[in-house]
Amino acid sequence: MNLVVKAHRPWKSKFIWVIVLFVLLIGGWTLFDYGRYLAGYDSRDAGNEIEGLLQTQVHLEKRIEQLREEKAVLERAAQIERKAYNELDTTLKILQAEVLEHKEELAFYRGIVSPKDSSSGLYLQNFFLSQNGITRSYRYKVVLTQVLKNSRLVSGKVKLRFDGLLEGEPKVLELKDVIANRKKRDINYRFKYFQNIEGIVEFPEGFSLSRVKVQILPRGRQRDMIEKTIKWSIEEKEAHVGTE
Repeated sequence: MNLVVKAHRPWKSKFIWVIVLFVLLIGGWTLFDYGRYLAGYDSRDAGNEIEGLLQTQVHLEKRIEQLREEKAVLERAAQIERKAYNELDTTLKILQAEVLEHKEELAFYRGIVSPKDSSSGLYLQNFFLSQNGITRSYRYKVVLTQVLKNSRLVSGKVKLRFDGLLEGEPKVLELKDVIANRKKRDINYRFKYFQNIEGIVEFPEGFSLSRVKVQILPRGRQRDMIEKTIKWSIEEKEAHVGTE
Protein backbone atom coordinates (compact mmCIF):
# COMPACT_ATOMS: atom_id res chain seq x y z
CA MET A 1 0.00 0.00 0.00
CA ASN A 2 1.30 3.43 -1.06
CA LEU A 3 0.52 6.45 1.14
CA VAL A 4 0.04 9.88 -0.48
CA VAL A 5 0.59 12.95 1.71
CA LYS A 6 -1.23 16.16 0.61
CA ALA A 7 -0.87 19.57 2.10
CA HIS A 8 -4.05 20.85 3.85
CA ARG A 9 -4.86 24.44 2.79
CA PRO A 10 -8.41 25.35 3.99
CA TRP A 11 -7.95 29.04 3.25
CA LYS A 12 -7.49 28.27 -0.43
CA SER A 13 -10.97 26.73 -0.77
CA LYS A 14 -12.54 29.63 1.10
CA PHE A 15 -10.78 32.06 -1.16
CA ILE A 16 -12.08 30.25 -4.21
CA TRP A 17 -15.65 30.40 -2.85
CA VAL A 18 -15.33 34.09 -2.22
CA ILE A 19 -14.11 34.61 -5.79
CA VAL A 20 -17.02 32.57 -7.13
CA LEU A 21 -19.55 34.45 -5.02
CA PHE A 22 -18.13 37.79 -6.10
CA VAL A 23 -18.27 36.77 -9.75
CA LEU A 24 -21.87 35.64 -9.34
CA LEU A 25 -22.83 38.96 -7.72
CA ILE A 26 -21.12 40.96 -10.41
CA GLY A 27 -22.69 38.84 -13.11
CA GLY A 28 -26.13 39.02 -11.52
CA TRP A 29 -25.98 42.80 -11.14
CA THR A 30 -24.72 43.10 -14.73
CA LEU A 31 -27.61 40.99 -15.99
CA PHE A 32 -30.08 42.99 -13.84
CA ASP A 33 -28.76 46.30 -15.09
CA TYR A 34 -28.77 45.02 -18.67
CA GLY A 35 -32.39 43.95 -18.24
CA ARG A 36 -33.32 47.43 -16.99
CA TYR A 37 -31.49 48.92 -19.96
CA LEU A 38 -33.44 46.72 -22.37
CA ALA A 39 -36.64 47.84 -20.59
CA GLY A 40 -35.74 51.50 -21.19
CA TYR A 41 -34.39 52.30 -17.74
CA ASP A 42 -31.50 54.72 -17.54
CA SER A 43 -29.80 54.98 -14.17
CA ARG A 44 -28.48 58.44 -15.02
CA ASP A 45 -31.97 59.72 -15.85
CA ALA A 46 -33.29 58.03 -12.71
CA GLY A 47 -30.64 59.75 -10.63
CA ASN A 48 -31.52 63.10 -12.19
CA GLU A 49 -35.22 62.47 -11.55
CA ILE A 50 -34.53 61.59 -7.91
CA GLU A 51 -32.45 64.73 -7.53
CA GLY A 52 -35.26 66.78 -9.10
CA LEU A 53 -37.82 65.23 -6.74
CA LEU A 54 -35.63 66.00 -3.75
CA GLN A 55 -35.34 69.62 -4.85
CA THR A 56 -39.11 69.79 -5.39
CA GLN A 57 -39.64 68.39 -1.90
CA VAL A 58 -37.40 71.05 -0.40
CA HIS A 59 -39.21 73.75 -2.38
CA LEU A 60 -42.63 72.47 -1.28
CA GLU A 61 -41.53 72.32 2.35
CA LYS A 62 -40.37 75.94 2.13
CA ARG A 63 -43.69 76.88 0.47
CA ILE A 64 -45.65 75.13 3.20
CA GLU A 65 -43.73 77.04 5.86
CA GLN A 66 -44.34 80.27 3.96
CA LEU A 67 -48.07 79.54 3.72
CA ARG A 68 -48.21 78.78 7.43
CA GLU A 69 -46.62 82.16 8.17
CA GLU A 70 -49.07 83.90 5.80
CA LYS A 71 -51.98 82.08 7.47
CA ALA A 72 -50.81 83.24 10.89
CA VAL A 73 -50.56 86.83 9.60
CA LEU A 74 -54.04 86.66 8.04
CA GLU A 75 -55.55 85.15 11.20
CA ARG A 76 -53.98 87.94 13.27
CA ALA A 77 -55.27 90.55 10.82
CA ALA A 78 -58.76 89.01 10.94
CA GLN A 79 -58.62 89.02 14.73
CA ILE A 80 -57.65 92.69 14.74
CA GLU A 81 -60.44 93.49 12.26
CA ARG A 82 -63.01 91.64 14.39
CA LYS A 83 -61.84 93.52 17.47
CA ALA A 84 -61.97 96.83 15.61
CA TYR A 85 -65.45 95.99 14.27
CA ASN A 86 -66.70 95.12 17.75
CA GLU A 87 -65.26 98.33 19.16
CA LEU A 88 -66.79 100.32 16.29
CA ASP A 89 -70.15 98.60 16.78
CA THR A 90 -70.05 99.36 20.51
CA THR A 91 -69.13 103.00 19.81
CA LEU A 92 -71.92 103.24 17.24
CA LYS A 93 -74.47 101.91 19.71
CA ILE A 94 -73.26 104.38 22.35
CA LEU A 95 -73.52 107.24 19.86
CA GLN A 96 -76.99 106.11 18.78
CA ALA A 97 -78.07 106.01 22.42
CA GLU A 98 -76.64 109.51 22.95
CA VAL A 99 -78.45 110.79 19.84
CA LEU A 100 -81.70 109.27 21.08
CA GLU A 101 -81.14 110.80 24.51
CA HIS A 102 -80.45 114.20 22.93
CA LYS A 103 -83.59 113.89 20.80
CA GLU A 104 -85.63 113.11 23.90
CA GLU A 105 -84.07 116.05 25.72
CA LEU A 106 -84.76 118.30 22.73
CA ALA A 107 -88.38 117.15 22.60
CA PHE A 108 -88.62 117.71 26.34
CA TYR A 109 -87.36 121.29 26.19
CA ARG A 110 -89.44 122.01 23.12
CA GLY A 111 -92.40 120.91 25.15
CA ILE A 112 -91.48 123.48 27.78
CA VAL A 113 -90.89 126.27 25.27
CA SER A 114 -93.77 125.53 22.92
CA PRO A 115 -95.97 122.57 23.86
CA LYS A 116 -98.69 121.33 21.53
CA ASP A 117 -101.43 121.98 24.04
CA SER A 118 -100.58 125.35 25.60
CA SER A 119 -104.07 126.56 26.45
CA SER A 120 -103.33 126.44 30.16
CA GLY A 121 -99.55 126.35 29.97
CA LEU A 122 -99.56 122.88 31.56
CA TYR A 123 -98.58 119.89 29.45
CA LEU A 124 -98.22 116.15 29.87
CA GLN A 125 -94.85 115.74 28.18
CA ASN A 126 -94.53 111.95 28.48
CA PHE A 127 -95.71 108.88 30.28
CA PHE A 128 -93.38 105.90 30.69
CA LEU A 129 -94.22 102.39 31.87
CA SER A 130 -91.58 99.66 32.01
CA GLN A 131 -91.06 96.33 33.72
CA ASN A 132 -89.32 96.62 37.07
CA GLY A 133 -87.49 93.28 37.02
CA ILE A 134 -90.09 91.61 39.25
CA THR A 135 -93.10 89.65 38.05
CA ARG A 136 -96.14 91.93 37.57
CA SER A 137 -94.15 94.90 38.96
CA TYR A 138 -93.84 98.00 36.77
CA ARG A 139 -92.24 101.42 37.12
CA TYR A 140 -94.19 104.44 35.91
CA LYS A 141 -92.95 107.94 35.17
CA VAL A 142 -95.08 111.01 34.49
CA VAL A 143 -93.31 114.03 32.99
CA LEU A 144 -95.15 117.34 33.39
CA THR A 145 -94.01 120.65 31.88
CA GLN A 146 -95.18 124.25 31.78
CA VAL A 147 -94.62 126.88 29.11
CA LEU A 148 -91.63 129.06 30.02
CA LYS A 149 -93.66 132.27 29.73
CA ASN A 150 -95.79 130.97 32.60
CA SER A 151 -93.39 131.27 35.53
CA ARG A 152 -96.07 130.94 38.17
CA LEU A 153 -96.10 127.95 40.47
CA VAL A 154 -98.64 125.31 39.44
CA SER A 155 -99.97 122.48 41.56
CA GLY A 156 -102.62 119.83 41.45
CA LYS A 157 -103.14 116.10 41.23
CA VAL A 158 -102.35 113.29 38.79
CA LYS A 159 -104.77 110.40 38.53
CA LEU A 160 -103.77 107.06 36.99
CA ARG A 161 -106.28 104.45 35.94
CA PHE A 162 -105.37 101.06 34.50
CA ASP A 163 -107.95 99.35 32.26
CA GLY A 164 -107.67 95.69 31.29
CA LEU A 165 -108.90 92.16 31.90
CA LEU A 166 -108.72 90.19 35.12
CA GLU A 167 -109.26 86.46 34.55
CA GLY A 168 -110.95 87.35 31.27
CA GLU A 169 -113.32 89.90 32.77
CA PRO A 170 -113.10 93.72 32.29
CA LYS A 171 -111.39 95.35 35.25
CA VAL A 172 -110.47 98.94 36.13
CA LEU A 173 -107.68 99.45 38.68
CA GLU A 174 -107.11 102.76 40.42
CA LEU A 175 -103.71 103.84 41.70
CA LYS A 176 -104.60 102.75 45.25
CA ASP A 177 -105.21 99.22 43.94
CA VAL A 178 -101.72 98.73 42.55
CA ILE A 179 -99.37 100.51 45.00
CA ALA A 180 -98.11 99.56 48.45
CA ASN A 181 -99.85 102.51 50.11
CA ARG A 182 -103.47 101.52 49.57
CA LYS A 183 -104.72 104.82 51.01
CA LYS A 184 -103.03 106.92 48.34
CA ARG A 185 -105.50 107.63 45.55
CA ASP A 186 -103.77 110.41 43.59
CA ILE A 187 -100.31 111.90 43.01
CA ASN A 188 -99.63 115.50 43.95
CA TYR A 189 -97.51 117.78 41.76
CA ARG A 190 -96.08 121.26 42.39
CA PHE A 191 -93.56 122.98 40.07
CA LYS A 192 -92.73 126.01 37.94
CA TYR A 193 -91.18 124.58 34.79
CA PHE A 194 -91.23 120.77 34.88
CA GLN A 195 -91.54 117.81 37.23
CA ASN A 196 -90.87 114.06 36.97
CA ILE A 197 -93.19 111.87 39.00
CA GLU A 198 -92.12 108.24 39.44
CA GLY A 199 -93.39 105.23 41.31
CA ILE A 200 -93.93 101.46 41.34
CA VAL A 201 -97.17 99.63 40.59
CA GLU A 202 -97.85 95.92 40.95
CA PHE A 203 -100.74 94.35 39.06
CA PRO A 204 -102.68 91.40 40.49
CA GLU A 205 -102.03 87.95 39.09
CA GLY A 206 -104.07 87.24 36.00
CA PHE A 207 -104.44 90.93 35.09
CA SER A 208 -103.78 91.93 31.47
CA LEU A 209 -103.40 95.67 30.93
CA SER A 210 -104.83 97.17 27.74
CA ARG A 211 -104.61 100.93 28.33
CA VAL A 212 -103.62 103.57 30.87
CA LYS A 213 -105.61 106.74 31.47
CA VAL A 214 -103.64 109.71 32.81
CA GLN A 215 -105.52 112.72 34.19
CA ILE A 216 -103.85 116.00 35.16
CA LEU A 217 -106.08 118.07 37.47
CA PRO A 218 -104.75 121.60 38.13
CA ARG A 219 -105.72 122.89 41.55
CA GLY A 220 -108.74 125.22 41.38
CA ARG A 221 -109.07 124.94 37.57
CA GLN A 222 -110.98 121.76 36.77
CA ARG A 223 -111.82 123.11 33.32
CA ASP A 224 -108.10 122.98 32.39
CA MET A 225 -107.87 119.24 33.14
CA ILE A 226 -105.62 117.24 30.78
CA GLU A 227 -106.52 113.64 29.99
CA LYS A 228 -104.56 111.14 27.91
CA THR A 229 -105.40 107.53 27.16
CA ILE A 230 -102.43 105.35 26.19
CA LYS A 231 -102.72 101.87 24.71
CA TRP A 232 -100.56 99.24 26.35
CA SER A 233 -99.83 95.52 26.38
CA ILE A 234 -98.56 93.99 29.63
CA GLU A 235 -97.06 91.15 27.57
CA GLU A 236 -94.25 93.52 26.54
CA LYS A 237 -91.28 93.29 28.91
CA GLU A 238 -90.26 96.90 28.46
CA ALA A 239 -91.69 99.82 26.52
CA HIS A 240 -91.91 103.55 26.34
CA VAL A 241 -95.40 104.86 25.86
CA GLY A 242 -95.43 108.37 24.46
CA THR A 243 -98.34 110.73 24.52
CA GLU A 244 -98.04 111.90 20.95
